[in-house]
Amino acid sequence: MHFHTLGEKPLDDTIDRLSIVSLARGNTVVSRTGELMLDSSALRAIDDDPQTVWLPPPNDLPQSMTIALPARARIDRVGIRTDETLPVKHVMFEGSSDGVTFREIATIGSKETIDPQWFDVPSSEATHLRVTIVDRVTPGREVRIRSILVGGSELEAPHPGELAGCWSLNDTTARFERHGSSVTGVATMGKIPMQLDGGFDGRGYRFNWTRGNDYGYAFVAVSPDGRHFNAIEWHEEAIPLFNGDSWFGEKSPACSTPPIEAEERERYLRRAGRYSLFGIRFHEDGSIDREESADSLRWLARFSANNPVQLVAHEFRRGTPAQNRAIAQRELVALRAELERAGATTNITYVAKGSDAPRQEPASDVARALYSTVDVEIRR
Repeated sequence: MHFHTLGEKPLDDTIDRLSIVSLARGNTVVSRTGELMLDSSALRAIDDDPQTVWLPPPNDLPQSMTIALPARARIDRVGIRTDETLPVKHVMFEGSSDGVTFREIATIGSKETIDPQWFDVPSSEATHLRVTIVDRVTPGREVRIRSILVGGSELEAPHPGELAGCWSLNDTTARFERHGSSVTGVATMGKIPMQLDGGFDGRGYRFNWTRGNDYGYAFVAVSPDGRHFNAIEWHEEAIPLFNGDSWFGEKSPACSTPPIEAEERERYLRRAGRYSLFGIRFHEDGSIDREESADSLRWLARFSANNPVQLVAHEFRRGTPAQNRAIAQRELVALRAELERAGATTNITYVAKGSDAPRQEPASDVARALYSTVDVEIRR
């Protein structure tokens, strides 16, 4: 239940992007009391997309969720984006330094507006937040929260949990393997499993996936204790219209899954016409972490030796198109140097697009993370 229609203009998320609590930054919902249905779960309030909503069960308030932050943070503002037709009335924010004992930060009173609402609060530190929808404006009506907003700063480097291993996932199971920044996985879904191939970017895990003739993207965040993960997947493109399921994972000591298929990169490339090199770990300055990226670099060198390849660098997370192009160019320079070092040069061309002429205009920070990558395309 995403409330999208074809041609609908996405809500501007400029103000929402000031929040330090978001899936793209590695935050995870580690517990929740309930939702009307899975695709309107509490995860939708931190998925960076103001189009989606957290929709609690009707006539059943209060409802709450607990968020694990990727790093200890100082909090000095809280806020929400609700809905002008189905607004909440009061929302309580609580903080914790251990995920067990919580103290109230503030209880805010909402206005009936779709615009983001911010409230200053006394500065405090937390590793976890609990957010509770206390009541509603109109008795008998549903309520919606589009975004949970938290202002402040992280006080340490993020330390997200490890995805490798077995997971209980919604009503199925999944297994992941990791080699440096490269990550592969499989999720048991009926007779046709979902195969995932991607990488770790320092906060979350970005994936290309295929399932039979279907393909798309997924973004996964793992809680610092390594016991919970959240994910959202998209069909074909990471745009609001193609939003898929919310995934809630719990670490499992063992699982029974189909095998992880070795040729997923080529399969995705054939289906989508491109393959995103999520397994190559770029530093902020555009340089490459050679050790972490070794698995993906070896595959790219081997694949390009037998196929005419075009590498297209996209970037959407900087302030201006010029800055995005500059980062894209630096990443290609670094990638070219690594490929020349491996002796793979003859079949490759390089295109630094940055944020120019995007295939899709990213409407959220998760989408910007997924589309800010170097894509492999077969040169015709």
